[in-house]
Amino acid sequence: MKAKGFILLSAILIITMCLAVTASAEIVGRTADGYIHRYTADNGQEIYFVSIEKEPPVRYEDVNFDGHPDLVMVTALGASNAYYEFYLWNGSEYEYAEHWIDDIINYELVDGQYLVSRSNDGNAGTLFHAEICVWDGNVLKSIRTIVSEEETSIVWEGRIGTQTTNLDRLHVTVWEADSLVGEATVLWEKTYEPFPENQAALDEMEAHLWDGLRK
Repeated sequence: MKAKGFILLSAILIITMCLAVTASAEIVGRTADGYIHRYTADNGQEIYFVSIEKEPPVRYEDVNFDGHPDLVMVTALGASNAYYEFYLWNGSEYEYAEHWIDDIINYELVDGQYLVSRSNDGNAGTLFHAEICVWDGNVLKSIRTIVSEEETSIVWEGRIGTQTTNLDRLHVTVWEADSLVGEATVLWEKTYEPFPENQAALDEMEAHLWDGLRK
């Protein structure tokens, strides 16, 4: 299986997840970031959110593993990436879920305790950024990050820096977040030259991303 199969899998996941639509949200306004939507939840609560989509999919799914369905809103849909926001059921109403990552993208629920956000950044799925997250109350926090990107270097001449991107070299780094000091520790990194063209390289990256987290 070639690495480009990752794109097909991502597209299938996006389509499958977005088909589970429970109802339509109503457009009630616009901002610079998109349309303001109003959605009436199953408990009668009116929830407002912003999406660039005119008809964003909305569905119920237990994303925080507490046994109760939560609200999942799509804020943007692309060819390979779907962006989401969550509203968690707290026993009486739906509450906006904060996330200490930039975006929730193509998320996957793993082992009943982890939520993985993963962007497909191109080159047949070998360029990507993924975050393994856990819930702390209603806050989604990253505990492990992997970035697979084209290798870059900067040459400085005085105060002027020139950045060069090597399109033939893939640099992959795995970090572990340290919430106590607000820093990240590099756990593993590797440079592939040329770009990997097989599943074995992606499997190696995934193994280091999950090292010590899964039994």
